[in-house]
Amino acid sequence: MPETAVLLSPRALVLDAARRLGVTPVVIENGPWTTDPGILVARLRELDLTGPVSCFGFGEVGSSVAAVVNERLGWPGTPPGALETFRDKAKLRAAVGDLAGVPVAHAVCDTLDEVRRAVTRIGYPCVVKPVDGTGSAGVTRLDGPADLAALTAIDRPQLVEEFLHGTEYSVEAMSSPRGHRILAVTEKATTGAPHFVETGHTLPVDLGAGPAAAIADLVAATLDAAGYRYGVSHTEVMLTAAGPRLIESHGRPGGDRISDMLVLALGEDVFEQTMAVVLGLPVPTAPTRQRVAGIRYVTFPADEPVPDVDLAAVTALPGVVEAQLAAVPGRRPPAVRQSRDRHGFVVAVGDTRAELETHLARAVAAFTRGS
Repeated sequence: MPETAVLLSPRALVLDAARRLGVTPVVIENGPWTTDPGILVARLRELDLTGPVSCFGFGEVGSSVAAVVNERLGWPGTPPGALETFRDKAKLRAAVGDLAGVPVAHAVCDTLDEVRRAVTRIGYPCVVKPVDGTGSAGVTRLDGPADLAALTAIDRPQLVEEFLHGTEYSVEAMSSPRGHRILAVTEKATTGAPHFVETGHTLPVDLGAGPAAAIADLVAATLDAAGYRYGVSHTEVMLTAAGPRLIESHGRPGGDRISDMLVLALGEDVFEQTMAVVLGLPVPTAPTRQRVAGIRYVTFPADEPVPDVDLAAVTALPGVVEAQLAAVPGRRPPAVRQSRDRHGFVVAVGDTRAELETHLARAVAAFTRGS
């Protein structure tokens, strides 16, 4: 009996992956299910789908809704509790404990007074961020009393954490009943303090056998603690002088085109593999190519109007596979305080890191010059 994949607002890449697997896709576009999964459950019951079937969502909301749908309909997939643990950063810290190395000092705060007491206990520098935040929204580094005094209100529960010194990476992994396979370690660049908005990613990076093994152990312990069983995950770690420390983890693909870069660099399709794992189909166990891919976000001067950009010309440059402009031409660009403020990006691939950096530098220069 043919397998069926119920796909929540899928990108074209997801539909292509389903077709390559030979599964029957059932596409669900955006609607009330985003806030009430029960509506979707009732509709799917009416369809009376037969054969091996599971629901898939690959975004922050979609992955959680898919887990609820699968549990209620008795379909295979990761339980909703795992996704809830990822979404609540304090719950994840509590579940992991010391299983992933030295625990990160932290406190959950519902009031500004609690934030102040937590900062006093944890010390400077520290990071304050929403318990359920995403996309770097609301992340602030406090370096001293003046920064704390500038924090005059909070509108939702906050997590106060010790600031980790080191180099930050993300880890893309695939989970199955056989365990957790690391697909790639991704290098990232950010704006730094105070908001740490991501400005670029490069994958894969080779950290050496020792650090790579330690990071793999940390990721496996984190996913096990959360109860994550099937599919792609994205875990952020800080590689410190004492070894890797956990920042946070997500039961979904990494954003910022990381999924696209996994295909470009390594031939690792996380959408195809997630559907195959859940539906019991064969899953690759190793990459099929060895290249290097990266994304760089462009930033325009704050005091000048955004230029018109010939995106077709940028995309036609060697190694470039995508270019997008988010800022509005003719207007001054927004200050970059969270991910959605970023002005535009380019994605490229190369046979070596040096070749990739050449492609990206040329593309960014063309992008920021305008047409």
